[in-house]
Amino acid sequence: MMNTMNPSPWAPIGQQQQNLLPAQPNHPFYLKWHPSNWDFVYFDIPVESGKGKDKEVVTMRKGFFIPTIRMERIVPGVNGVHQINGELGNPSSRIGQLQQQGWIYLDPQRYDYMHVYQVRGGRYHVLKWTNIRVVAGKKIEKVDLLSYQKWAVSLMVSGILNPVEPHFWELETLNLVKTPEKMQSQQHIPEIKKKMDEYYAILKDMKSFISDFEKVGLDIYKDIK
Repeated sequence: MMNTMNPSPWAPIGQQQQNLLPAQPNHPFYLKWHPSNWDFVYFDIPVESGKGKDKEVVTMRKGFFIPTIRMERIVPGVNGVHQINGELGNPSSRIGQLQQQGWIYLDPQRYDYMHVYQVRGGRYHVLKWTNIRVVAGKKIEKVDLLSYQKWAVSLMVSGILNPVEPHFWELETLNLVKTPEKMQSQQHIPEIKKKMDEYYAILKDMKSFISDFEKVGLDIYKDIK
């Protein structure tokens, strides 16, 4: 039998749920972002093709730099988190330290990205884009990565994760160049040559994106919905 678990949104006091999730308790967390942290990700973007009655909408695979948002668990005694009671900790000192280092703190109560499940002995905290099923008494998790990535883009476009600094994108391209360069002595091997070509294709897409961003700014993200 399969059960679909219904989580509670993040709250200081956990909500009740009908069945306990078969998992070990874990610590709550928050998300953070530093302006130097980026991933290059491909999305399927709708574009118009043809003219007049032959016009149709097709999808095109296009690469974008998007913010790499990181998770940090709130564990008493770790990273300066003060213990409140048992496994409950106060991360305010740690968050202040991160902000001094240029990190942007995303409050889970404000941005609603955490779900909480009741488990034996406590609570289980996950990203709200995590689908959890229970099959034969076992927990099965799968994160909707695409929705999570689109959420990260929406935070950037709305100004929550600004400033956007293309300098860090340029550093990513320089780092990427080093990888295929290390493979040149083995490029006579078909598998290695194929991998090198893939790296160079990504590098080309990165540079194209940076060039387009310099022309239109954040509007380049408008087709990611």
